[in-house]
Amino acid sequence: MSAVSSVVQSADGLAAEQMTFWQDVRKRFFRNKFAVTGLLVLSFLALAAIFGPLIFTAQYEFPVNGKELLRVGSDGHILGTDDLGRDMAARVVRGLRISFVLAILATIMATLIGMVLGGLAGFLGGFLDTFISRSIDALYAVPYLITGVSFVAVFGRNFFTIVGIIVWSGWIGVARIFRSSVIQIRSLDYIEAAKATGATTSRVLLSHVVPNALPPILVTVAFGVAGVVLQETIFSFLGIGFSEPQVTIGVMIGAARSRFESAPHVLLVPATALLLFTLSVVLVGDALRDALDPKMRGAD
Repeated sequence: MSAVSSVVQSADGLAAEQMTFWQDVRKRFFRNKFAVTGLLVLSFLALAAIFGPLIFTAQYEFPVNGKELLRVGSDGHILGTDDLGRDMAARVVRGLRISFVLAILATIMATLIGMVLGGLAGFLGGFLDTFISRSIDALYAVPYLITGVSFVAVFGRNFFTIVGIIVWSGWIGVARIFRSSVIQIRSLDYIEAAKATGATTSRVLLSHVVPNALPPILVTVAFGVAGVVLQETIFSFLGIGFSEPQVTIGVMIGAARSRFESAPHVLLVPATALLLFTLSVVLVGDALRDALDPKMRGAD
């Protein structure tokens, strides 16, 4: 019986060894219960942002009825109304929609810029590496709130200004991480072998360096999505982000701070949506980091 068990264990070990890197990552990710929970919550919020406005069609931008101010669970308003009689459910799903669009757009742009600059700096080295690295260090010394105030003062408060602020402060971290990964990979044997076969610099960079330096960036992107939403909330709360009549989670939280004692639901509804969004993204990002850890590959 023990011989049979050892044969089965050997077969399982052989199957694990034959599994590709990304198959192993997927297996480890979905074995994490917190990751699955976070992914389900994030999917629910995404569906609410996409289809919620079609379901909650009540007025969300201007006052509806002066008799329904700050009502909880009133007829037709499952999450209540705010101090202007606007439906909270209709407002929060529209706020989530803007948060998702902003997070995806700003994260993609910041990631692409960071990967291009960090990849070139790490792979080519020399003066370009020194220039980009010192520029990153200098930009890191500037608080992002000062950057936000400067952008708003020059370009005004609008969607693209907020995207620009977040991209400006977001590409720096991506560039530093990707540069470090590229520096570690560029000296490996298979990179030298590719160069020896006559592969061009662009081919080596795109075909060999970038795919192998990508895993740390995926984790950074996952956490960056949550950071984008929090940044938007902070900017709107401080009055340098979106403003009425634009509906965002940050605008809702900023407008509700003076009504918390008399009508706590006005603050709790958008705050809960923000908490669920950021927590689910953090759970997914944390699980992805563990799944991509090479030290975990092949472990039980």
